[in-house]
Amino acid sequence: MFEKPLSAPVNQNNNKSLSIARHVDAGDVQKNVLVALNYSVMSINLFNFIEPPNAYYDFENIYTDQQWQKKCHWLKQFIAKHQPDIIGFQEVFSPDALAELVNELGYVHFAVLDKPEVQNDYVYRHPVVALASRYPIVDMANVAVDKAATTVLGLADFNFSRMPLRATVELPQFGRCDCYVIHLKSKRSGLDKIDFADSGATGAADFVVRQVLGRWASSIQRGNEATLLCQQMLLRRHSKGYPFILMGDFNDHLRSDLFAAFNQHLRVYRSDIDDGHLKGLSESQLMAELNQFLIYDSYELYKTASKNNVTLAFDEFESVSYNNAPTESPRPATHYYGSTGSVLDYILVSSEFDPKQLKNLAHIDEYQTFDRHLVRPDYDRDSDSTDHAPVMMRFSLR
Repeated sequence: MFEKPLSAPVNQNNNKSLSIARHVDAGDVQKNVLVALNYSVMSINLFNFIEPPNAYYDFENIYTDQQWQKKCHWLKQFIAKHQPDIIGFQEVFSPDALAELVNELGYVHFAVLDKPEVQNDYVYRHPVVALASRYPIVDMANVAVDKAATTVLGLADFNFSRMPLRATVELPQFGRCDCYVIHLKSKRSGLDKIDFADSGATGAADFVVRQVLGRWASSIQRGNEATLLCQQMLLRRHSKGYPFILMGDFNDHLRSDLFAAFNQHLRVYRSDIDDGHLKGLSESQLMAELNQFLIYDSYELYKTASKNNVTLAFDEFESVSYNNAPTESPRPATHYYGSTGSVLDYILVSSEFDPKQLKNLAHIDEYQTFDRHLVRPDYDRDSDSTDHAPVMMRFSLR
């Protein structure tokens, strides 16, 4: 069950960074080379990170100076406590303010290429994504859609609702790694009044009809974004061969049919393969080739490694009963709608992070979901934080 890798040319984007991209000196780099054996990657939705007097979506949505300082303080405290090496941010309306904030914490490499849209004077919409790193960013680009692919799929004039960001980070001992930050289309209605002037109904019927059509429009957009992003990631993978990390707010659960491109649970028969090289490979060789182009959930890799460690421990101490083995807890939610929790935020990785692959370079040591401000909030501390739980994974080099 593998997807055939693509081999078309990479679609290059030559946009220049709008942000800070300072470099550490050679001595610091050498010091990092000697001590850096593991790295941590975090994804965090900042929930309307916008500096006053600007407003998000509506002229009434302006933070007071006290609220803004409190939001920034929460973020600084959170990052300083957990010390991730690479951070992917979503819902950024004020990228310059964010760059300054993380620079004070030691993240001298910062990438943001898109700009939020000014709707009216100081009212903004369409926030952007950004990435901060302790290590040098050697290349960056907004991921654009492949027009040939959109034509084949019948998606005239299709574009991402929020431009994905790719930043290539140089990690000591590990090498270059493509880090993608995304914020896929939300489940809110994707149709405005101007798009669908007359539903053919009024009152409650009109509202429900618009919700049904609008939410489906959003679902179609989100699924297309995932598919076309995956295509560009695989083309980049084919061209450069770098390991990759994909992080962000997916606005849906990973096993959704809309994310088949990320799950890649496609049944492939040999009769489907046209490439002469692949046709000549043995079953194991073919699997090894195809595995290089699969995408893995870092949480699942971590859980699998944890289960294997538990099994090894029980094998060593045979007197311990398996009935006493710890039970697997459900995956913590990263967002709540009322009392209903959903996992919307993910960190996905390439095959180099899977210990079962021949070209494995690293393994996932830890995966954390930081949800205290959601499940046990303290108003004085958390009232202006974020409505998402940040997620972080840590990996060690082989």
